[in-house]
Amino acid sequence: MVIRFFIFFIPLLFTIGLLSQEKQRYFEDQFYMGLSYNSLGGKVDKLKENKFSFSVNYGFIKDIPISDNGKLAIGLGIGLAHNSLNNNLKLNESELNFVTNLSSINTNRYNYTEFQIPFEFRWRNSSLTNYKFWRIYPGLRFSRVIKSKYIFEDDTTINKIDVFPMKKNQLGVTLNVGFNTWNISLYQSLNSFFDKNDYSDIEDLKQFRMGFVFYIF
Repeated sequence: MVIRFFIFFIPLLFTIGLLSQEKQRYFEDQFYMGLSYNSLGGKVDKLKENKFSFSVNYGFIKDIPISDNGKLAIGLGIGLAHNSLNNNLKLNESELNFVTNLSSINTNRYNYTEFQIPFEFRWRNSSLTNYKFWRIYPGLRFSRVIKSKYIFEDDTTINKIDVFPMKKNQLGVTLNVGFNTWNISLYQSLNSFFDKNDYSDIEDLKQFRMGFVFYIF
C-alpha cells in the first residue's frame, strides 16, 4: 500500500513542480548528507546499547515551492542509508536472548542498507540573494531495506546471518532544523524494527536517530 502511494505521488509532485516553474522565483534543489546516532527504543527493559551505533545517509531532494516568494515548499527525494546497530540482543536462526555481560561480547552488530524516499514540508527565510538562512523541515521518510547482515562474536562463538528478520518497509517522521549548512536531524520510526511474525515479544522496538544533515547546493 505504501509503495503504491509513492509510485503515484512522486510523478504527481514532479509534474506540479514543472507546471509551477513560471510562477515561482527560485528553487532549493539540494544534495544532502547526514550522520546520526542510531538506536532502538521501546518497552524492552533488557535491551542495552553496546558501542556506538550510527547511520549515514545521502541523496537528492527536488524542491517544489508552493508560495510565490519561495519560502514555503515541498521537498521530495531519493537516497541511500548505511546503518549499524550495536547492542546486547543476540540473534540466532530460531531464537534470541539478551547478553547480560556486555564485556563478553566482541561483536554484536546489525548492519543494513536502505533505499529512502524523504518527503519534507519546507519553511525557510531565504530569498534570491540570501543563501544563508534558517530552515524548519518536518516530514516523512519511507525506507526499503535492500541489504542486511548480522554478526555476533565472543571468545568461543561466531554467528553470522546474511538476512536477519528486520521489517523491510520502514516509515518514520523526520525533523531537520538549522541555519545554513549545519542542521540538526531527528528521525522516529512509526513501525517496529523486527518483523513481529518472527519475534513478537520485541515488536515494540523502533528506530530513533539524532544527528546532523548537511544540504549541499
